Amino acid sequence: MQAYRKSLPPLDTLVFFEAAMRHLNFTEAAEELFVTQAAVSKRIRQLEEWLGVDLFERSGRRLQPTEAGTYLAEKTGMTLDYLTQALSALKVPERPVVRIASVTALAAFWLQPRLKDFALSEEACLFNLATADDLGDLLKPEHDLVILHGDGRFPGWQSELLFQEVLTPVGTPEVIEHVLHGGNGLSPSLLNYPRLAPNWIDWPGWIQRTGRTELKNWPVHVCASYNQSIGRALKGQGLALGALPLLQEEISSSRLVPLDSATLKTGMGYFIAWPNMRPLGVEAERMKDALLSVG
Repeated sequence: MQAYRKSLPPLDTLVFFEAAMRHLNFTEAAEELFVTQAAVSKRIRQLEEWLGVDLFERSGRRLQPTEAGTYLAEKTGMTLDYLTQALSALKVPERPVVRIASVTALAAFWLQPRLKDFALSEEACLFNLATADDLGDLLKPEHDLVILHGDGRFPGWQSELLFQEVLTPVGTPEVIEHVLHGGNGLSPSLLNYPRLAPNWIDWPGWIQRTGRTELKNWPVHVCASYNQSIGRALKGQGLALGALPLLQEEISSSRLVPLDSATLKTGMGYFIAWPNMRPLGVEAERMKDALLSVG
């Protein structure tokens, strides 16, 4: 077991020494440390007596480090940097910032309006929002809260269900009217998107699981993302595969209309999760409760 109290000098002498080495002037070091020049000189002399060697050659106003001083400065600087990083990682800020991450689609259509409501409420706190679709990017230990798609089993994380995933074709009223009653005989495009995770369901998977084979031979337009497929559907450019809970605003305003009763409960859901390794802070707990209350 290390007896640091016996093997190390008073640690404040190292802080004073590091400042003096950067400035090569006791007066400037004192101004940085909010102490007197005499206090800096005293601490340096105390460190030199403890070591038994001189750390500076005192000639004029500028200090000249000795060989021992140069060697110790390098080691002291690195040690204080490491200590600062460790303490910063653990220290709770005076006004904690809740770090929340979310899958992209949910953030765009569901989360951000609710975060705005939360920010305007009496329960508001500071927060940072990050978005990603890769599970590894979402489940990072620095995140306080994560909202993600899955079955609720996320190793190392606790989770609560926000809502089950329900998928159905959606389009503008004009597109849905065309699908139901025909028009010029041309079928609208199915707006598909790349599957970024094995549990995502796209148009082929939806058709297979619902048995709606009449859509199987319709033209397909591949979009860059799920969000883009919804955007194109809002412009009347085809049918998108919509997750109903995410599109409450668009459907309630009739900007998008579901196609009859063609819904699919996928068995997946959207969850809010937080890491097992540390308790939630008060602010993160308030945000979690607020989002669950509107889930």
